[in-house]
Amino acid sequence: MLTLFAAIILQQAAPGQVVWQEPAPPTPAIIEAPTTPVVPDWARADPYGYERSECSPLMRKANESQEACQARVRAALTLDLGDALPPGLAGGDAAEQCRQEAAGDRYALQCGAPSRAGISTPRLVDTTCETRPRAQREGRVAWVEECRPADGSKPPEEGLRIRLGGDRD
Repeated sequence: MLTLFAAIILQQAAPGQVVWQEPAPPTPAIIEAPTTPVVPDWARADPYGYERSECSPLMRKANESQEACQARVRAALTLDLGDALPPGLAGGDAAEQCRQEAAGDRYALQCGAPSRAGISTPRLVDTTCETRPRAQREGRVAWVEECRPADGSKPPEEGLRIRLGGDRD
């Protein structure tokens, strides 16, 4: 049996029957020309919303950072919108125009023009409060808290007040 097997192998290896094939030359890689990214119609109407939707942590690739995603989306919007691109999405030194909004909070940033002062709050006045018993009908006693300004000035009027033209003190 072993000799039969050896004879078959030798017969197949007889001269003239073995054909060596050289590997085919590698085909050159086809490099596609960069195409303009497709921007949907709704992105033209709301470019900020398009950037938020594309760069959401739920939508962008896991290996792509927020900054890289924003750069990619803004470049696509710049190519598509041209001069109609809002100034907030334009590239350049926008990050250098940002500054810290609140001291001690490293995440609160203010970019662009400084914010205006907020609405003025009412003045806080130190008060002195006393709890006193007050007689009620049918001989009951109720405890009532009375408060007045600590500096002795007139206490503010209670009830509904409508100020037309500012605070008159």
